[in-house]
Amino acid sequence: MRVLALTAAVSAALLVSGCGVKFPGDDDKAATATADATQTTPLPLDGEARGEITSSSGLNYSDGSRYQRFSIALTQDQAVSVSLAGALSGTLAVFKDERMVAQGSGGALAFRADADGDYVVAVSGEGANAFGPFTLAAKTITAYDGKPLMGEGAIMDWLTGQAQDYTLQVERAGLYTITLASTVFDPVLRVRGPGVDAENDDSGGSTDSMLRLYLEPGTYTMNAAALEGGSDRGDFNLAVRYAPLPGGMVTGDGSALVSGRVAVARVENASGRRFVLDVPRDAQVELEARSEDFDTVLYVEGPGGNFEDDDGGSGTNSRLSQSLRAGRYAVRVESLGGGTGMFEIEARIDGVDAPPATDVQAP
Repeated sequence: MRVLALTAAVSAALLVSGCGVKFPGDDDKAATATADATQTTPLPLDGEARGEITSSSGLNYSDGSRYQRFSIALTQDQAVSVSLAGALSGTLAVFKDERMVAQGSGGALAFRADADGDYVVAVSGEGANAFGPFTLAAKTITAYDGKPLMGEGAIMDWLTGQAQDYTLQVERAGLYTITLASTVFDPVLRVRGPGVDAENDDSGGSTDSMLRLYLEPGTYTMNAAALEGGSDRGDFNLAVRYAPLPGGMVTGDGSALVSGRVAVARVENASGRRFVLDVPRDAQVELEARSEDFDTVLYVEGPGGNFEDDDGGSGTNSRLSQSLRAGRYAVRVESLGGGTGMFEIEARIDGVDAPPATDVQAP
């Protein structure tokens, strides 16, 4: 979700409307905003406040939209997530002493207080015809404490103009999904460590970043950055999720394919994965590479010739069916365009039955 700039006229309209604060006598967990633009309704931390944008609400002269103001008391370095729910299609902005602290679109933002005091949260309609009731919620965020992530977990932190490093300590081998998400800048994620140097921009949905990596035990560095040319400041979430290796997972090159058995592996960017296939006698052989993460390309080289396929299977999957002479063949799976992800590969040799499952071991 990309940030829409809140114009200076919106800020001016807020200031012209007055700086007075009125505290209605509602309970400490819910309050109702009045339509009077000169008043500011208390927004309780870890609570809610209700309001409604009407034709009597304060006017933003830049675009004709209407606004209401809420006040929340915070201490320095306190992190808060503010969200908007209800019928109103609106935007949020936060001010401190006539200075804009944070802005967002889509009804949600997060910010960190840079000083003790009262902060004004402005709720605006997305346009001149945006009206309706809404609920504004404020929740405390536990910010990053500087400690390494141990296997799994999440970090909420702020980018302050330059890339930042975080440590991941992996104790057990497996598949790790690492995501970097932000509503205020386009994030770029990089992971470096034993045998790994991977980078991603937009695989996490919208402009968010995601990497799915096979990681061995060790210490890894996760780097959070903003896409060059865009905003490089704002809050983000960095999360790590572990999953055990699927059955038949191949983690290195040179593993033998067994007729009738599916092997699971992954490719990283431009690198492929290599296998060997022993054909005991002249036979019809079928090979298939399948992936939901990338467009597979399948290569086979050996005494019976060299073969290649891109989309001979379903969708962007690869499939080869060839009459091959007996011998050893080199089989390689790559990603068209340098994508990253998991795939399955299966070989079927005519006349060769698959062994019992207990006879097949994952490398």
